[in-house]
Amino acid sequence: MLKKKYRLLKETKFDKKDIYTSPFFVLKTTRNDKSFSRFGFIVSKKIDKRATIRNKVKRKIRVCIETNFDKIKPGYDMLFILKKQILGKTTKEIGELTLGELEKRKLLL
Repeated sequence: MLKKKYRLLKETKFDKKDIYTSPFFVLKTTRNDKSFSRFGFIVSKKIDKRATIRNKVKRKIRVCIETNFDKIKPGYDMLFILKKQILGKTTKEIGELTLGELEKRKLLL
């Protein structure tokens, strides 16, 4: 579980120009004036009707962010909107995909 200060607030607004898509998630980013990054995760009912499955996927990607927190650039708000293709992936695969996308977007140190 992310500490409260690293969680994204509901009031956070994102620019339409900073939206990145991958086969497994959509990543929305915006700058914040803090010395750390904040993260949010959305898993809709389109992915799976069962809350246990949605929560499991959310936990997997959250673990990937927590373990690589020191590699991520500070000062960003990031919202991950997960897609259905992520369901069959293991935590390790999700971590590699997430880091790969963040590296492409120059959000890693």
